[in-house]
Amino acid sequence: MSLPHGLLGLLTYSDSTGYDLSKLFKDSLNFFWSAPSAQIYRELDRMEETGWVSSRSIVQEGRPNKRLYSITPAGREEFTRWLSDFRYKPENPHNAMVMRVFFGAEIEPEKTIELLNEFRRKCAEDLESMQTTAKQNIDMYGQTVPGGEFKKAYWKITVGVGILELRGLIEWAEQSIETLKGRIE
Repeated sequence: MSLPHGLLGLLTYSDSTGYDLSKLFKDSLNFFWSAPSAQIYRELDRMEETGWVSSRSIVQEGRPNKRLYSITPAGREEFTRWLSDFRYKPENPHNAMVMRVFFGAEIEPEKTIELLNEFRRKCAEDLESMQTTAKQNIDMYGQTVPGGEFKKAYWKITVGVGILELRGLIEWAEQSIETLKGRIE
């Protein structure tokens, strides 16, 4: 997935400000794709130059003006093309913890075990948070996004991937800890 396509997808729900898109991104897509607000704003500018979105200024009294973004027909066409054009190519996950373990022989095994324990703990926290927060967000957006009740099933499916990935990482960390403990004894 690319960031522009995620933003186009969110704009199919409703016209939104950059702030609203950033919040919606954090509440939904952030479970499997992260992007800081600054990157979202840069991408919106590029997408407007490409003609995939348009924006208009909303004048506000006593507050800064804001830009409201809309998906254009060209943007909707690109989004539909992207949705239909799937070619599986495993992506490089850039997992810094895996890299640390790869080079872990350069430090004491106990230190790597500490890192893995902390990683496992953080994954367990994220898993608990994902299961709670995702359900709340899905319920909330299911009521506010046009067609949200129908879309909820698709959103739940994507959260399922995140849950399975976190469970897999927890299992990997536990197996790695056991392997390293066996080398110490």
